[in-house]
Amino acid sequence: MKRVLLVGGGTAGHVEPALAVGNWLLGASSDIACEFIGTKSGIENELVPLAGLKLHHIQKAPLPRSFALSTFLWPIKFGVSIAQALRIVKSADLVIGFGGYVSAPCYVAARISGVPLIIHEANAIPGWANKLGAKFADEVLVAFKGSLKVGGNWATAKLVGMPIREEIFSISTMSKSDRSGIWDATYRELGLDRSKRTIFIFGGSLGAQTINEVIEQVLPELLKLDINIIHGVGKGNTLPKAVPGYVPLSYISNMAAMYIASDLVIARGGAVTCSELDVANSFALIIPLPIGNGEQVANAQDLVTKGAAEICLNSDFTPDWLLANISNLISKADRWKIKKNQVTTTPSVEIIGEIVLNNLDGSSK
Repeated sequence: MKRVLLVGGGTAGHVEPALAVGNWLLGASSDIACEFIGTKSGIENELVPLAGLKLHHIQKAPLPRSFALSTFLWPIKFGVSIAQALRIVKSADLVIGFGGYVSAPCYVAARISGVPLIIHEANAIPGWANKLGAKFADEVLVAFKGSLKVGGNWATAKLVGMPIREEIFSISTMSKSDRSGIWDATYRELGLDRSKRTIFIFGGSLGAQTINEVIEQVLPELLKLDINIIHGVGKGNTLPKAVPGYVPLSYISNMAAMYIASDLVIARGGAVTCSELDVANSFALIIPLPIGNGEQVANAQDLVTKGAAEICLNSDFTPDWLLANISNLISKADRWKIKKNQVTTTPSVEIIGEIVLNNLDGSSK
């Protein structure tokens, strides 16, 4: 039995791609066991048990972004994290890292233990953990073309796309009649007027606050435009009152149906979101969350280049901006719907899975 360790944590953008690959591997081979390494504070504690995988914890050791007392303590914390990772990694046949603070100590542990390492970078601009891992990984995989421009180890990385959920990828090959059936069922379930165009708005559990506040202020004016609005407000945020034409949801249980039912999407620029928008062939307004090294702006560039999205910076996204631009965005979404085509390509999760299998077959352990 080959023991594969999936590493990634903190946000869904690191965890969901890892689980997609893990699920594919378990379905492809009965000789593979997948386990997960995360921290006690990340979303992996919710998602990994639901996926039925064993979850290991190591201490979180985030790299300080500014000079403070924590700067002196970080080497100690990082060393403890490496020691904890070594105990988990040393008997593995392969480590697959998807970034996040938890990944860096696991990459070092894999190097020390001589365990093969594959890393996948979800964002167009690599994070520090994957920059470290890329220096000695056996395979470097990326989701966006922009990562190839970073240079160094990234110039020769393999462009494999984002491993996303099967139900989302299936939109790309779905027949017109199947899409129409899902569209109709979704409108009926949510009580929406099927003669109106629909805007689907979501910001994720971490990045929804600004978007929610703007929508709250302009909702009456938006509804005067004779449109439907589906609004994913995010877990933990107050659920607004539903009114005719406006459906607020705390949690989106069926993202595929939302993409199919909507004419325009307003969302953040997370790597998973941008990849899902691409596969679903949706037109979107991307409002990048101003975090990290600006990766959410970079993530959206491929969509913008092909005409499937526009970007509005978080600082510019105000009630006045939205009211001034919403009609033009809807018109662009209408034009995109006319010219968009079905996507026929191999799922990224399958491409990555085959790379993993090839590395396992070639390993000496």
